[in-house]
Amino acid sequence: MFAWIEQRRRMRGLPEAIAKVAKKIPDREAFEAGAREVAERFGAGAIGVLRKRFHQDKPRPEEFEFPNARLGAWLHRWQFAIFEVFYCLREPALEAVRKAAFGRYDWTQGNAIEVLCRWAAEGMDRERTLGDLKNKMPKMRSEALEVAAARLLPRAERDSAIREIVEELRGVAEFEEACGEEESGE
Repeated sequence: MFAWIEQRRRMRGLPEAIAKVAKKIPDREAFEAGAREVAERFGAGAIGVLRKRFHQDKPRPEEFEFPNARLGAWLHRWQFAIFEVFYCLREPALEAVRKAAFGRYDWTQGNAIEVLCRWAAEGMDRERTLGDLKNKMPKMRSEALEVAAARLLPRAERDSAIREIVEELRGVAEFEEACGEEESGE
């Protein structure tokens, strides 16, 4: 009982911290630094809390209310920020990210694929990740693959390890199609 109370106390402020990270998305360096700070501050205990919060974002900031932003823009940023924190948490977050990537379709799937690919490029769970992606991508929704491609292609331009992962996955026709759409701007 006391451990549960202590865990809840430690996680107080986590949603606000995620919201601050989400607001930094336009500045990639600040966004990534903010996610690292949240991962360091809250640690692996945040994983379970954040998995339950994929669709329970903080109230939208005014600048993300209609008509100031498109529908879903804040939730998109919120989820992207959660996955960047997962990326920073590394191995403890692996199974949570795999569940999002390979589970039933959800808006989070493309973000999860991107994080798995970044980890694979660094050597973390590389063979299993690539094998599972090649096997499951043909059955995934195009929307998920398009989100993953949109995140991975710019990284591949500046990171040879990501480029190698992307090139290997382009052997899957559905992912190649998603990459082609991103590259053509469709």
